[in-house]
Amino acid sequence: MGLFSANSSQPTSVQDKKRNNRQKLSIYFSFLPSLFKTVAEKPLVIYRSSAGSGKTRTLAKEYLKLALRHRSGYFRHILAVTFTNKATQEMKERIVRYLNDFIEGRENSLESELKRELNQSDVEFKENCNELRSLILHQYSQFSISTIDAFFQKVIRSFTREAGLSGDYRLEVENEAVLEEVVNNLIDDIGEDKDLKRWMVDFATKNLESDKPWDVRRGLIEFSKEILRDDFKLIEKEFTKKTSDKKFLNDLLDQLNAIRHSFISTIKKKAAEGFQLIVDNGFDVTDFKYQGGAGYKFFKDKVDLTRVKDFKEPGVQVAEYLTDAANWPATKSNRKNELFKLASTHLIPLRDEILSYREKNYTRALSAEVVLENFYAFGLIADISKKLLEYKSENNMMLLADAPQFLQELIGDSDAPFIYEKTGSFFKNYLIDEFQDTSNLQWRNFVPLINESLSSNNRNVIVGDVKQAIYRWRGGDLTLLQEKLEQQIGEDRVAHVNLSDNYRSAANIISFNNQLFKTASQFVSQETGTALAQSAYEDVDQQIKREHKGLVDIQFIENEKELKWKEQAKEQLVKTLEEWQEAGVKLKDIAILVRTNADGQELVAHLLKYKNSEEAKSTCKYDVISNESLRIDGAASVNLVLAAMRYLNNHLDVVARAELAYEFVRIHQSGMVLSDVFSVTNEAVFESFLPQEFTQQKLSLRKLPLFEMTEMLIRIFRLSDQEKELAYLQAFQDIVLNFYSRERNDLQAFLEWWEENKDSDKTSVKTSGSIDAAEILTIHKSKGLQFKYVIIPFCSWQLDHQGYKQPNLWVQADTPMFKDAGYLSVKYGKTLTDTIFDSYYHQERTQIFLDNVNILYVALTRAELGMKIFAPSGKLTRISDVSDLLQHCIITNNQLTSNWDKASLRLKVGSLEPASRVSDASHEEITPIPLKHYPVSRWRDKLVIRQAGKTFFDSDKEEKVKYGIHMHSVLSYIKTKSDVDAALQRAIQEGLLTTAEIESVKDELHELFKAPLVSSWFDEGWEVRTEVPVILPGGEESRFDRLLLSDNKAVVIDFKTGALSKADHHQVLAYMDILKSMNFTVVEGYVLYVRTGEVVEVKAGRVKAVKKKDDSQLELGL
Repeated sequence: MGLFSANSSQPTSVQDKKRNNRQKLSIYFSFLPSLFKTVAEKPLVIYRSSAGSGKTRTLAKEYLKLALRHRSGYFRHILAVTFTNKATQEMKERIVRYLNDFIEGRENSLESELKRELNQSDVEFKENCNELRSLILHQYSQFSISTIDAFFQKVIRSFTREAGLSGDYRLEVENEAVLEEVVNNLIDDIGEDKDLKRWMVDFATKNLESDKPWDVRRGLIEFSKEILRDDFKLIEKEFTKKTSDKKFLNDLLDQLNAIRHSFISTIKKKAAEGFQLIVDNGFDVTDFKYQGGAGYKFFKDKVDLTRVKDFKEPGVQVAEYLTDAANWPATKSNRKNELFKLASTHLIPLRDEILSYREKNYTRALSAEVVLENFYAFGLIADISKKLLEYKSENNMMLLADAPQFLQELIGDSDAPFIYEKTGSFFKNYLIDEFQDTSNLQWRNFVPLINESLSSNNRNVIVGDVKQAIYRWRGGDLTLLQEKLEQQIGEDRVAHVNLSDNYRSAANIISFNNQLFKTASQFVSQETGTALAQSAYEDVDQQIKREHKGLVDIQFIENEKELKWKEQAKEQLVKTLEEWQEAGVKLKDIAILVRTNADGQELVAHLLKYKNSEEAKSTCKYDVISNESLRIDGAASVNLVLAAMRYLNNHLDVVARAELAYEFVRIHQSGMVLSDVFSVTNEAVFESFLPQEFTQQKLSLRKLPLFEMTEMLIRIFRLSDQEKELAYLQAFQDIVLNFYSRERNDLQAFLEWWEENKDSDKTSVKTSGSIDAAEILTIHKSKGLQFKYVIIPFCSWQLDHQGYKQPNLWVQADTPMFKDAGYLSVKYGKTLTDTIFDSYYHQERTQIFLDNVNILYVALTRAELGMKIFAPSGKLTRISDVSDLLQHCIITNNQLTSNWDKASLRLKVGSLEPASRVSDASHEEITPIPLKHYPVSRWRDKLVIRQAGKTFFDSDKEEKVKYGIHMHSVLSYIKTKSDVDAALQRAIQEGLLTTAEIESVKDELHELFKAPLVSSWFDEGWEVRTEVPVILPGGEESRFDRLLLSDNKAVVIDFKTGALSKADHHQVLAYMDILKSMNFTVVEGYVLYVRTGEVVEVKAGRVKAVKKKDDSQLELGL
């Protein structure tokens, strides 16, 4: 049963389908003129592009519309900004591909749209496209489609002087490498700075309390990334100014401690007074009413109070019932009257005093406490920030993360023309993609440029989707697109277009998502008390554009004693892969989406284990590709090279020795018993197992450059024949080369770097999409991609921040206590609701809820034909996880409930539709060429000094060579024979000839001009071009030495100083072909050999010698 009813009349053939689609398109296009008329009236158009709505096509269309409308190289004035390098490349390729389609007559629906909107005829449109393609390809550097970071880098390089940077400054992209150095410098200062030592001890203590790794250095590096976040960059200047004064920090610390201590001591004192009365009068807990003795417990707990936050809001018993003395004694107490009297005269007044004091002072005291609990972070960030500034200054560098803030400070108050002048570019139109991921700082830097363009009524385009905003941790601010953009630019200048058609997914998938996220956004808005989520998802309804029905299959799994839900999900994943393959689905068409890399690693391990088990079906495949399955450190060959490196670095290291022995035996002596390997303790005996070349050259190998050492180890250990390992070896050598180029040529440093980075994306082999294997990737990495089938095996992640992952929030308050403190750091948590910082907590909670719903949206909108989800089943008493939210929405939404089977905890709509062969036909199957052998050798054996030019150092012959080359240059200066004297003077000025050589060269030129043909080339009447740059077929660059033009005739002459060569003639033939393609009807080509004076006419298929001069002419023969 489907979620969405389809039309009853369906096309019965391919021709009928095409006819039906054309009718639909014509109806759709008939509405476009009125739509674009409204849009065209306002210079800034915001496209709200839901998943699968053709965002890239829309951007490409807007770019082409601008470029084709204005022509004359106008494309140089258009800047398109995307979020990733991959998106940049995709958009460039898309634009060029569209132009190719238009020019070569391939069917493309965009062509008719552009011709209609540009009001251009078929011939005019094709000519304009041809012109634009030619300009883009010949001026590719001005094809301005780049990432936002790349654009800012370009601008910054124009501001080195203003930044106080020298011309050779470095813009550092690898922030983490810099932070490692900064943290190392910070640790070195611990012994000299008491405050720093205190912050560090507190930091380590908090880590241990939160079950974080004990490695303080690694933790500090992660923690220090805080100063690279956009929210800190916005306050960095004020923060640095405040914290640079150590007295300020200590005074603030004393003040906060005093407030906290005053509250706790006052409460404890009054509670101790009450509790002492209870003890002195001989009462115990059994004498008090309510479970646990409410009155007794009230005073007892406060006596032991150590933290402000432990004094919770009183419950109904304390707040209401204990106002009446009759509610103090227990019903069975033998001393009811005595306790009633004591409560009336002393305990109730003390209770009132304590609660009254709490009501007046709790918020203030708790606010002080939450700042104190995170004060180590406040102090550490101050010190790290200071160290980072010093490091950047000493190394003349700027971090990429600093770029937006730097530009904001530099040009914030300047007008846009100043920016244009400095960058050397003048953009009239801006197209910004993925705007929901743009940060506040990035947008602030774009605003003056956008405003300048809008003031000239130039068209600008912004494309984004708030529902896909999942990069807030990188500074993205969805409220820019949702709320702030229109406010800042002005409603009168902004038009909105909602791209509501979904061209990606099948009908059931679209309908399911429409209903699911309507309900989910309503829940989040109710839960957070704001309308942000509902507002973000107001355009979630998408229209179905594909004929496929598709599959949505969601299985909720209950935990069992024997088998937890995750283990069951992994088993179900395997069954799903088998069932789908048996139904005709290709493994490479399946994507398995996970929330974290750890989840991916768990799945890779499970599938690998199952693949090698007896349960695996011979008719099915279980291959997957992912960062985890392709990690380099999983390759035996790479581990052997690393083990050899560690042994070379320290041959006394017994662990390195054991590792080298194990890896070597595993590859080359697999039959050897491992106990025999590890039992060898004598170094000489151990080395007898290894290749002799390695053991004899340990010292020389250790001294080799890092990259050469790697090559040598691969050769010595015979790893180049390990066919299945070659891709890993190549990737490893790339990593070594990159480290060697960017960092330093140091084995110890590389081994340390490897240990810290071996689990990162940097150490994975990159593959093409042609491998027949399912792809495992995180949801974040899947953004912008689509897959025929998607499986989400672990659809379970928290809606709110959890545990030690709770972020630091930068807060400030206008209360007297904090007014002068500026920005402070507090830990996110529910405790903040009772502080003066509660608004920051609610804002962050709203945004993190929306972040996690957006991640779910991205995951559920990647599939084209089928989607399978596994999630844990919950009791739904409290919805704290996306799995709870998913189940809640299914149960509470009437349209979704109709497909819900409560007994099996499953929702299934539609059936599996294997991708048709027709849909695959458009994609040419790529067969990868495997690398069978990986040749490595000593580079010293490859590098040989060339002997062919040794005669060059004969002074007499050297002068002759130079003389011939200079003659070539002089000829390029001469357009007509009357230019000879001026050309010779220019040669003297440029140091090509001496005054003494002038007369002889002049004689030689006159001798050349005696030949009628040569003389005619220097007559008046030609349009002469010299040294004309040209791109040959295949992309090679060259130059026409002399080009003569007259009407439809073109003559190309190439000057050569060497001996006659067929290669020269082929080159001139290539020149002639280019000239013919430029519509010259008469094309002639010649080679003039300057040394001999010989002229050779070049014709297609043959070479004709026109004149042969005396061998001694010019006296340059060698």
